[in-house]
Amino acid sequence: MVSQNKHVLIVDDETSICEILGRYLQKKGYAVTTAQSAENALELMGNVGIDLVVTDIKMPGISGVELLKQIKEKNNTLPVLITTGFPTLDSAIDALKFGASDYLTKPFHLEEISEKVKRALERKQLEEENLLFSKLVSLHEVTKILASTLDVFDLNSKFLDYSIRMSKADGGALLFLENSGKLSLAENVGVFSRDYWISSAFITASKWVATHGEPLVLEPYEQVLPNGLLPIPSEFQSCIFFPLKTPSRTIGVLNLARLSGREAFLNVDLEIVNVLASQASISIENVRLYHNIRDNYLKTIRAFALAVEAKDEYTHGHSENVMKYTVVLAKHLGLPDNEIELVKYAGLLHDIGKIGISEAILNKAAKLTPEEFDQIKKHPELGARIIADVPSLKALVPMVLHHHEFFNGGGYPMGIREDEIPFGARILSVSDAYEAMTSDRPYRKSLPQDVAFNILIKERGRQFDPQIVDAFLDIMRSKG
Repeated sequence: MVSQNKHVLIVDDETSICEILGRYLQKKGYAVTTAQSAENALELMGNVGIDLVVTDIKMPGISGVELLKQIKEKNNTLPVLITTGFPTLDSAIDALKFGASDYLTKPFHLEEISEKVKRALERKQLEEENLLFSKLVSLHEVTKILASTLDVFDLNSKFLDYSIRMSKADGGALLFLENSGKLSLAENVGVFSRDYWISSAFITASKWVATHGEPLVLEPYEQVLPNGLLPIPSEFQSCIFFPLKTPSRTIGVLNLARLSGREAFLNVDLEIVNVLASQASISIENVRLYHNIRDNYLKTIRAFALAVEAKDEYTHGHSENVMKYTVVLAKHLGLPDNEIELVKYAGLLHDIGKIGISEAILNKAAKLTPEEFDQIKKHPELGARIIADVPSLKALVPMVLHHHEFFNGGGYPMGIREDEIPFGARILSVSDAYEAMTSDRPYRKSLPQDVAFNILIKERGRQFDPQIVDAFLDIMRSKG
């Protein structure tokens, strides 16, 4: 039933009209407030939520048309019915031009105005539902973007930005619950980029929502508040506090605000924020889990790398340095982020197979015998077998296995050439060789940089991919 919980404001300088129409609409199930002037009506609307206004067009002071204009400036969706005892074509045109839902001439039948009130509210409800549908279509695209974002700072920023735009708020803040139970500010935009967000009203409301896991809508005229809550500052027309919840817990609070002079948040805005907050909560929690797994993954990789370097006193820091070169090279060559990450970790683990090589051979100062060198040449295959048994490291196997292949096919272990060699392995090959040449080894001191550059140039197209050598030299020379 459309009248349920709907609040109608009747504005007329004739007290009898207000009383008769008010009693009739109350019998129809509406809540009714009356005002004898436009000034009084505007004051009441600042303190009471109104769903529809019925106003006389000709009143002392501010006219009904001027009242209509002021209402529409603040809340363009609020239905306004105009009544008049002095009908003219111009007054009717003005009323409809400025957004009146309908126009009635006095004297009118009570049934007629009741029907027009009902129709205006039904039309408003339909418009809100259509608006919600159109926003949900956009929301579908937004949620796909949020679900595909893995950077936590980027996700927070996008979520708050979309929330502000789709609810037409003047600003917002995003707060997260720490393990201690304290709320910490992650993002704040618009009016919340000032000091408003630290107001006691906002802090207590955010804490209440985080504790109870329920949304809260506050307006300056709110009188009955949950225990401990304070009215929001008068600069604001309406504020939403929405919990960010996963199936198991509340992880934070989203605050959105509209400044005084704007219309209050509508039900359609709350529906949009609800859907957006639900999706964002899942995405935020997934990103946190992803980063926890990634951190553990990185710790595993570093532990492997340290185990190798513990056997070979001359290679301390070698894997870390190779990793740095591979990342810079991969970025310079335009690899996507996911491939850069794989090359990075392959750089850290490329020599993991040396765990299976004798320390005597690894640390031998004299030239290796052919048999000893054959043992060294086994480390790419040993390394590939080790990491192949770790599910999170399987993607690194091709790079670890082939980082000693030659561009002309003269390398090991497979003797493959050119594009047969994984691109990441070709990046590793140049990075590994340069780092080895410019570091001390059991059998020689480090080579000067210009000598290492000349060796890379000499081996360009034979041992190394020419494209990668050129990119590496460009990077190193640009650094001076």
